[in-house]
Amino acid sequence: MIAFGPEASQPETLGRGAQALADMIHLAPMMLVAVWSLLQLLADAFSDPGTRKFERRVALTGLGFAAVAAALQLGDVQYDAGVEVFSGFLIVDPMSILLDLTVLAITAGTVMFAGDFARSHRFEYGEQEALLLIAAFGVMILNHAGTLLALFLGIETMSIAVYVMVGARWNSGRSSEAALKYFIMGAFSSGLLVMGIALLYGATGTMDLAELSQRVSPLFSGKGSWGAAMTDIVSLHLGQAAHPDAARDRAIVALAPVALFIPGVLLVVAALLFKVSAVPFHMWTPDAYDGAPTPTTAFMAAAVKLGGFAALLKFLVGTLQTARLVHHPYGWATVVGILAIVTMTVGNVAAIRQKNVKRLLAYSSVAHVGYLLVGIVAAAFFYVDRAGGQLTEVDQVLWSRGNGDLAVASVLYYLVTYGVATMGTFACVAFYGAHKKEATSLHQWAGMAQRHPGIALSMTICLLSLMGMPPIAGFFGKLGLFRVAMTSGDALLRWMVIFGVLNSVVGAAYYLRIIVTMYFRPPLQGEDEVEVLEGHGARVVVVVAAALSVLAGVGARPLLDACRVAAAGTGYRAGSPTRLERVTAVRDAIAARGEDAPEAEEAAEAEEATGAEPADDAAPADVPEGEAPEKPEGEAPEKPEGEAPEKLEGEAPEKLEGDAPAEPAPQKPAKPSEPPRP
Repeated sequence: MIAFGPEASQPETLGRGAQALADMIHLAPMMLVAVWSLLQLLADAFSDPGTRKFERRVALTGLGFAAVAAALQLGDVQYDAGVEVFSGFLIVDPMSILLDLTVLAITAGTVMFAGDFARSHRFEYGEQEALLLIAAFGVMILNHAGTLLALFLGIETMSIAVYVMVGARWNSGRSSEAALKYFIMGAFSSGLLVMGIALLYGATGTMDLAELSQRVSPLFSGKGSWGAAMTDIVSLHLGQAAHPDAARDRAIVALAPVALFIPGVLLVVAALLFKVSAVPFHMWTPDAYDGAPTPTTAFMAAAVKLGGFAALLKFLVGTLQTARLVHHPYGWATVVGILAIVTMTVGNVAAIRQKNVKRLLAYSSVAHVGYLLVGIVAAAFFYVDRAGGQLTEVDQVLWSRGNGDLAVASVLYYLVTYGVATMGTFACVAFYGAHKKEATSLHQWAGMAQRHPGIALSMTICLLSLMGMPPIAGFFGKLGLFRVAMTSGDALLRWMVIFGVLNSVVGAAYYLRIIVTMYFRPPLQGEDEVEVLEGHGARVVVVVAAALSVLAGVGARPLLDACRVAAAGTGYRAGSPTRLERVTAVRDAIAARGEDAPEAEEAAEAEEATGAEPADDAAPADVPEGEAPEKPEGEAPEKPEGEAPEKLEGEAPEKLEGDAPAEPAPQKPAKPSEPPRP
């Protein structure tokens, strides 16, 4: 394997300048996008309107270079454990690289038809490609964020560029209205985010996400924590305190960090839920999606949501892995779980009433946020819970960590496939309308299949993927989320799955309504006939998105494997040996499955040739790494007599600074009270 950047294991041997250069090489895809956006702005300043097509080709070239750099990193094992760059401000790991590739593909698809759309609707402007690259750069900062400050900078970089693109259609009043609404609501959410970050910093004294995860538990347990403060308060209330003044002072000092921390978490979560359009922070979404130019809407629905969920994964799942914060009474997971049910229900019920295609797809995107939140909550529950039953302590850790990683992998797979299908649908909306007349009313889509059969077929495939129809990719995305959630015994998760399945049925109604209109309604004639967008960009994006949706469904294994590698070790600090072991174990399991497949085929052919019956005690099917086998209730796992359970390396939590020295491990490991921490 060719090493893409300098070895991550020897950063301390480099000087400051060399270290900064090495960090930028590790961030090569993001640096290329940032530099290319500045070059686009500079080139536009010295160009004329006749060179706009050339500028788009230049933008696609830069995105291609960045995609090649990201693809080289995706297969480089030096990033398996994660590499901290710029003193931990950003992280380069398999998850961030996979999301970078998705963002680059979405941005390239948007560039391909954004210029044709702007020229046809008479609002072409030279900064369009540069703004798209800047927004993509902001999303990539979110993908790599290692601190709360990086999350804020990524969100603001992305949002400011998108604000401008939403209002760029100067000859449309609806575009200006949408930009104003989005800007006001976005500024309010940014204020919430900054306030939440300030409170978290005041409570813990750090903005580093990995360090923050280690400082959460001491706030609630141990000497000088919330629990000790409650003891002092009870003794004061009962009049049993030996020294009331001292007890009161201790309680105040212990409760102060918690009083800052809990509101800080709520404010940050509210700001991030606004960015992904979760109910009740979704009211800007239909107006902004409808008023914005359709290519900008496509970028918002695909790339902006991907960045928002990358931030949610890092903050909620990767950082707040503490049972007291996940479960009642301070549990964010319960609140987010209820919001997920409400979000998917409100999104689908509102979408089914829409006659405007862009508003229908906007509410549909709200519903998909609810489905994705199922995976977020499931991952959090698994990371802090244990299997229980008759499993050994080591097996309980393996079960919980494996299913937690599987939940994160399901979220990543859903994000990628949802982004592809969403780009295809909005590219088709942009294609069907030209010369300042968009076919946004559903009745205008009548007979589209007769006039443009190839585009109608591609649009149908993308809609079926969003609906969750097998064997297209969207089906496996929902199946993965719902299946891993049902693995847990938590009642809330099971209710979320029930509502998710019911809402998927409701969602099928409005997707099928578009398909029926395209195929079974007579086409419009005369003045009502809809013109189509000139140029081949939108056509190419629709067809490629449909092909990728089918390919990611029928041949889902490579993408699923990439998502499993990206999700392995979530919650462990970048560069830790435990994280490297988990990613390596997943890679080894994938490689072993590939080697065993030809042998299994040869054995099957031999059995068919000889007519031999398979043995009753044949070995069970191979279980993917990160997913534990189903556990029968009340049944102890079988193990050879007199043999102790094998202890896997890397599963014990790392010793925090200040802990007592580890004692020799007994034959049967003690059950940990908290999940393994980085």
